[in-house]
Amino acid sequence: MKKITVVIIILLLFAPMFLVSPVLAATDNFTANGNITVTNVTFNGATVNVVILNGSTAEQWTYNSGKMTVKNPGTFKITVSNSSVMAMRAIIADEVKSCADNTTPGTSFFTFPTIAGIYELELGINSCTSGGGGSTSGGGGGGGGGVSTSATPAVPATPAVPTVTPATPATPAISAADKIQQIIGEAAIVALSKVVSILEIAGASRNESAESTNASKYTTALVKGLKSVATEAKTAITNFVTYGTPTTKILGVGERAGVVSSYKAAFGAVPASETEWSDVIKIANGRWPSKTSASAETRAKTSFKTIYLRNADMNNAHDNAAVTVMAYGLRPADRNLNSEKAAIKSFKATFGFAPTSATNWDAVRAIAYSGAKR
Repeated sequence: MKKITVVIIILLLFAPMFLVSPVLAATDNFTANGNITVTNVTFNGATVNVVILNGSTAEQWTYNSGKMTVKNPGTFKITVSNSSVMAMRAIIADEVKSCADNTTPGTSFFTFPTIAGIYELELGINSCTSGGGGSTSGGGGGGGGGVSTSATPAVPATPAVPTVTPATPATPAISAADKIQQIIGEAAIVALSKVVSILEIAGASRNESAESTNASKYTTALVKGLKSVATEAKTAITNFVTYGTPTTKILGVGERAGVVSSYKAAFGAVPASETEWSDVIKIANGRWPSKTSASAETRAKTSFKTIYLRNADMNNAHDNAAVTVMAYGLRPADRNLNSEKAAIKSFKATFGFAPTSATNWDAVRAIAYSGAKR
């Protein structure tokens, strides 16, 4: 990821129980090594200070013009000492994903959901149970690392958000930083092209018949049109499609082949190195790949304009997510089949044919899950 300038602000007015740390305008692969105070977050026409608690993790958090967003949070906790703040909420597309009352200002804390996405922080003047809210202190940040499930869109419409995740889960999910390390470890195994190694991490027994079938059905098609694809690269594809990895087994055989196809559509090649397989597995987990493709993004922006009848605003989180999903094929964290069915109808209405190619299906996913609208 691009390095982002660190803006240092020293705060002296917050409760003494918190260590005052530098505020970062935007931080990638973030882990808080101590409490971090974010100053001047917008609230009800004024500003307050928000403290990110020690040990919090996220793929990125952003603070800009009084607004704060968190992308793909791991265990990301905040607290506010201002007694006027009655509740702390995480929202996507104006829908509340989770909420915690600020019952003891400076002591009560709020934990962001661990489902992938870009969350805006909202500080409310009413408690969670009484409803209502204060000023939204979210925005910016660009694009979701993985997008939330939605209700049935129109042609296309704004998806709704799924069930609320508890504010303070009893068993926190794996942190964003740890998830990336897990993906990198899985990629190293896949790139080895050793079936015994992938069987070990996948917890599977070897099925040579399935390998043969998948090599013929999927691998051959995936390498078609490419020159000099090494035997090891073909074997790695067959192993990945057949057995998957711990973070991709949920997708199934055909969908894992589809992820490799999305990678090929974006980059004009199939994965061979550890770094390339890392990007494949990131895509399968709804996360931005490390490598980018200007041609794929240009193509995606053209499709965006065809679908939404306007140019994409890459500073808008939903537009950014739609373009990224269409460019690289990011898979959703949670599928909604009804939403996908509606998105297929929208695709047919827009393009005049049913989706068949990897890029077609990536457009369907963008319609279904990004939240972009006309």
